Amino acid sequence: MATAPRISGAAVVSQRGRAGAGERAVVRRPEPWEFELLRLLCEQQAIPFDQLARFFGCEAEQAARLAKHLYKSGFADSGRILHGEPPWAWLTGRGARLSGTGFASGQPKVGAMGRMRVVNEIRLYIARRAPEARWVCGRSVIREQGRQGRRPNAVVEIGRERHAILVKHAIRQSESSEREILESLMQGYDAVIAFCAATPGNLYRRLAETHRWPKLVVREIPQPPEATGA
Repeated sequence: MATAPRISGAAVVSQRGRAGAGERAVVRRPEPWEFELLRLLCEQQAIPFDQLARFFGCEAEQAARLAKHLYKSGFADSGRILHGEPPWAWLTGRGARLSGTGFASGQPKVGAMGRMRVVNEIRLYIARRAPEARWVCGRSVIREQGRQGRRPNAVVEIGRERHAILVKHAIRQSESSEREILESLMQGYDAVIAFCAATPGNLYRRLAETHRWPKLVVREIPQPPEATGA
């Protein structure tokens, strides 16, 4: 995870020229630290301010200033979409093009935000536990493998090993289909890490206890540190 740069109030208002309150800065290319942030936002599609602060190891106020800076630069938009949720940041079309990922931009859909928050939390969790690991986002997995067939929600590369990441909010398929998913992934990865909510967690732990899939590791969906008292 990167360290958030210090952005003065003046710098937020205008990095290039004197933009007004509702204006955006002159077109320019992102600086190296901005590029890192653009890439992160594009890989994850959108990030709420509280998680953005943790990705960059800064306070919530600084994360809000980062988002405002990206807005003024024309790289990102942000807003409060759901009641009770902090604002979220996502890239503009220009920000996505400059991120170097090749992925599209867009405001997150309400129905997808819960899952996006969980995936962000899992990426943060893995970064804390294995800082040397490389996260391959779900968008990259789809680009590499296509939308057909069995594929993980993300991949973590650590050393010479590749671990498939599964995110299970609920059981949407039959147990036999879940078994087929595991059979497929076990052939292509050194381990399958399933982050599960309560109901799918019961199924996946039962499958793990059969010892048929020794490379299956079942984890609860991680909670933010403030939720666990850490």
